[in-house]
Amino acid sequence: MCGISAWFGKNACERVYEILLEIQHRGHDAAGIAFLENGGLKVVGGNGFVWNAIDISKLSSHSHLAIGHVRYSTSGSYGGAYQPVLGSKKIIALAFNGNIINFNEAANLVLGKKSYLWDAKAFVDILEKLYMEHGNLADAMKEASYILEGSYSLVAVSSKGEIIVARDPRGIRPLAYSLGEEFLAVASETAALSTIGLEWKELGRGQLIYCQEPGSCSKESLGRVLKPAYCAFEYIYFLRPDSFFEGVNAHEARKRMGAKLAEKDYVEADLVAPVPDSGRSAAIGYAIRRGMPLDEVIYRNRFSGRAFISAPSIRRKVLLKKFQVIKESVRGKRIILVDDSIVRGDTSRHLVKLLREAGAKEIHLRSAAPPIISPCFFGIDMPTRRELIAYSRSIEEIRKYIGVDTLIYNTVKDIEESVGRPLCLGCFTSIYPIKVRIDKLELLFSKGRR
Repeated sequence: MCGISAWFGKNACERVYEILLEIQHRGHDAAGIAFLENGGLKVVGGNGFVWNAIDISKLSSHSHLAIGHVRYSTSGSYGGAYQPVLGSKKIIALAFNGNIINFNEAANLVLGKKSYLWDAKAFVDILEKLYMEHGNLADAMKEASYILEGSYSLVAVSSKGEIIVARDPRGIRPLAYSLGEEFLAVASETAALSTIGLEWKELGRGQLIYCQEPGSCSKESLGRVLKPAYCAFEYIYFLRPDSFFEGVNAHEARKRMGAKLAEKDYVEADLVAPVPDSGRSAAIGYAIRRGMPLDEVIYRNRFSGRAFISAPSIRRKVLLKKFQVIKESVRGKRIILVDDSIVRGDTSRHLVKLLREAGAKEIHLRSAAPPIISPCFFGIDMPTRRELIAYSRSIEEIRKYIGVDTLIYNTVKDIEESVGRPLCLGCFTSIYPIKVRIDKLELLFSKGRR
C-alpha cells in the first residue's frame, strides 16, 4: 500500500506535491517526484514524510508533466529506496502501488536477467524495454499486463512527454483521476482530488489512460480484464474515511462493519471507544446499533506516523510514543474497545496495558476485520505467517495474550456484506485471487526486510 499521484498540465510539480500531502497516510517511509525538464526526466526524493523527503527548491517551476509517490515499504529494503524510479536507460519513470509477485521471472523473460531485489526497479526496466520495442507507452503497458502478475495502480512517463495511468486487471488497488480540457490529475484516492477541488472518476480494472498532450487523452483497455478482487484491507484500514473505492465510501462501509460487531455482542458496558483513528468509523457504527454512548479514551499523536506501516526496527518506538490514555474517561469504566483489525497484536496489547493502568474496570476488544491468518503479497507489509497473531493461535489464546476480558471478531461474510463488492480476502482465508506458493513468496518479500 503506497500512494501515487500525477499531473499533466501547468504547474505539474506543485500540483503533484499538493496531492501527495493528501495521501501521506498511505506511506511515510519515503516520497519522491519525477518530472520532465529540458527533454529529460529528473527525480527528487528521499526518506520520510513528503515535506522532509522532497526538496521543493529542486523541483521545476515550469514542467508540465510530473508523477509522485509516497512509499509504504512492501518490497525491497526499508529506507534508502523511493519511487518514482527511473529505468536503466532513463527514458521511463514509474510510480506504482502494489506488488509484482513474479518480477524476477518477468525480468528474465523480457530482459534476460533475474537478479532484482525490488519489484519497482524490475517493473520500470521491463516497461522501458517494451517501450523501446513499441515506441508507445500504452502498447508497452498492454504487453506488460500479460507478463506481470500481482497488483498495481501506476503512473509512468516517458522522456518524450507521454504519460500512462493504469490499473491491474483485477483492480486490487484503488486509482482515481480527473480529466479537464488542459490537465490530467491522478491520485490513489478520490479524497485527494476532492480536497483540491476536482471532480473525479475511478479508473476501472484493466484500464489505462494514455496522453501525449494535456487534456488530449484516450482511455483504453489493457486487453486483459479479469475477475475483480478489490482489497478488503483498503476498506477496513487504509483508505481515508472520505474516500470512495469502487463506488463505496470507506466511512460508511466501516460503520456497517461496526454494526455487524454489535449484532453479535451482548456484553454490558458503560461506553464504546475507538482505537484512533482507523477504528473510529467502526466504533460509531457499533455504538449506533447498540444505542450506547461513544467516547474517546485514547489520544493518538498524529505526528508520530502509523505504527502498522512503520519498519519493524522502529515500530515499537512509534507505538510507545503514539498513544496516551484519557484517564478521566477510563477510570472505573467497562469499555467496548473497537479497532479496525488485529494484525500482530502489539498495538492491542500495549493499549490494554495503558487502559488497565488508568483504572479501566473491564476491557472488551472488538475487531472490525476477521482474524488475519495469511500473508499479503499484493501491497500490505505482512509478508509472513509467523508475524500474524491469529496464524497459530485460537481466539481464546489471542484474548489471553492481549489481556482483554472478551474478544470478538467480524467474519469474512460480515466484511463482504458491509462492502458489497467482490473482494480479495486472501489474508483472512488463505485463498488468493492469483495462484501463489505461499512459502516461496514469503521468502521473496521478507528478504532483507527485518
